[in-house]
Amino acid sequence: MSMSSIRFLQNVTLAATLLLPLAQAVDAQDTRAIQIREAQRADERTLAYLARFRAALIEKFGVDPWLSMLTWTENEGSALVHASPTAPATHVIWQEGKWINNDGRQLKPWAPGADPAVSRFRLSGVTEKFLRERFRAHRAQPSRATDFLMSTSVGYFGRPFDRVILEIEVVSMTGFGLSTLAFDLVSGAPLDINAAIADARTQRTEVARKDAAEAKAAAQRNLVQDAPTVLAAYRRERGPAKLMAAWIARDKVTFVQADRAIIDVDQRGRYTQRPSPYDQIWLCTDGFEDREVDWGSFAMLIDKAMLARNLDEEDRPHGEIAVERPRECAATTIEVKFTNYKSPYPFVVFDAAGRLLRSR
Repeated sequence: MSMSSIRFLQNVTLAATLLLPLAQAVDAQDTRAIQIREAQRADERTLAYLARFRAALIEKFGVDPWLSMLTWTENEGSALVHASPTAPATHVIWQEGKWINNDGRQLKPWAPGADPAVSRFRLSGVTEKFLRERFRAHRAQPSRATDFLMSTSVGYFGRPFDRVILEIEVVSMTGFGLSTLAFDLVSGAPLDINAAIADARTQRTEVARKDAAEAKAAAQRNLVQDAPTVLAAYRRERGPAKLMAAWIARDKVTFVQADRAIIDVDQRGRYTQRPSPYDQIWLCTDGFEDREVDWGSFAMLIDKAMLARNLDEEDRPHGEIAVERPRECAATTIEVKFTNYKSPYPFVVFDAAGRLLRSR
């Protein structure tokens, strides 16, 4: 091969090497232009289907129906429709231009228990103009011009927003990821759902941490020793109703009122009224006065009961108190029992003044 031929081949190779990136750049530009065009066409199909779905809803349910959820794509729309703001929902699906059966399909509101007064919205509140403006604003950002804006939904979003929002699912053709756009349906303001969820998660974690710390601290509380404090708080919370009985353990106090209501108090001071009233015959419905009992003497009564039954120090934490006025409406008694033994538990009974009456 001649020298001139060799130089020709070298020049051709060099030219090809220099032109390859340019060709690749042109191909990339063409691909991007196609992606942008197809994404915009998808927008138009989505907007067109919304218009058709709106017309179908109006024809089926009348002008401007009430909704609690509305969602649609390029070829299917689904809605929860209400005859009035407080009426139950009717789930409908309009697919490829016709109503279809919704068997096996569900559309649930984002906040099922929300007040209908704030969670229902009119179909007229969802407009093509609103949606088109959001589409255009999103595509005005070069990095998002090729995104596909998929399913669009409108509904009431509970905490932390507490308002009706429009949500758009976004598939990125550059980042290959799925994300969500959200807007206040009334003001059009963007809403950061991911940040709100992260903030709510942080708050829940902090609440759980505080709750665990409070539970740990409360677990050390002995309600037998704290009986005067528990009773005083009970009176502030529940009022002056007379008691037939007060059953006091280390971790729970149960008050049985003369009106037969039964209220449990835990170590954290939380009140739970039992659904069923007291229905036995063993207590005097006249009840007794708080002042009859020395509520601060229970620790001493446990000492006396241990001495009377010749019990060990290890039994002390298991001492429980029952203050009761028996059914014959005799004098109020205070019974100390030790629940670390098998039933029948060893017990000692005192009168309201703390004098020993009997033991077993």
